[in-house]
Amino acid sequence: MHSYQSICKLIDRFDYGGALDILEELGLRDTDPAILLDSCRSAVNFDFNTALVKLGRLEDDFAKNKSVLRLKKNLQQLISGVPEAVFAELLENTRFQLVNEEYIDFLGRAYRFKEAIFKYIFVERHLQQGNFSMHIEAMQKRSIMKILRKRYKIYNANVVFAITTYINRHLEDTRYDEIARILNSKRMNDMIEIRNDSIVGHGFSGVSRSELVKVYGDPYTALKEFKKCVELLGLEINGSKYEEVNDLIVEQLKGIKNNGSEKAMPSGERGSRC
Repeated sequence: MHSYQSICKLIDRFDYGGALDILEELGLRDTDPAILLDSCRSAVNFDFNTALVKLGRLEDDFAKNKSVLRLKKNLQQLISGVPEAVFAELLENTRFQLVNEEYIDFLGRAYRFKEAIFKYIFVERHLQQGNFSMHIEAMQKRSIMKILRKRYKIYNANVVFAITTYINRHLEDTRYDEIARILNSKRMNDMIEIRNDSIVGHGFSGVSRSELVKVYGDPYTALKEFKKCVELLGLEINGSKYEEVNDLIVEQLKGIKNNGSEKAMPSGERGSRC
């Protein structure tokens, strides 16, 4: 029989689909905590529109909860492409892969984060407009490469290397130099090379934690370096979004138990949250 502890362990590992499956088996699919789990399951797959729609199924009173309102606002920002929200989400998503020891997916996210930082630097500096969105056409690689070739005479086919050349030639700002130094360091490139040899790159090589540590060091350090790069750009990162949602889900699950659903939701041994 499933226990609170099992659900809490899944939530702690951001396995929202697994936790939701248990609630469905217990006949609690339409409860507020299940709806939150379902929304988070969509959000971690970057399906923010669906995640926001799912929150519309929450009970009216609970929908006014401050944490729920913050979550809705965050999803709206992600849909709009607000840079702070997008980078924070990508950073959290990258962390989830480390927590769950999914190292190939971690490398895929790390590569995506590095590329996104460089693309943001170029497009934001080039356009110099307010209300910047990460979803605009100018953020597409083909648009960036076209401008780099036509206006700046930079012909490198690799977007990261091309933008690095742009930074070196045209941006007299030590912040950008520091970002380029961090993201183009030997150990970062060595780690990305492992990604290139894996199934999310161009090969079939497996990836282990020991291999990451050998070429890079503690992979969690990469998260700190990514966050530093975002902060150097003057963007604020909130890294506690999912912890706040997780606490809210567990609080609601306890409420179900206290309202007489002990048979449906046995307590078992107490876990880290329940």
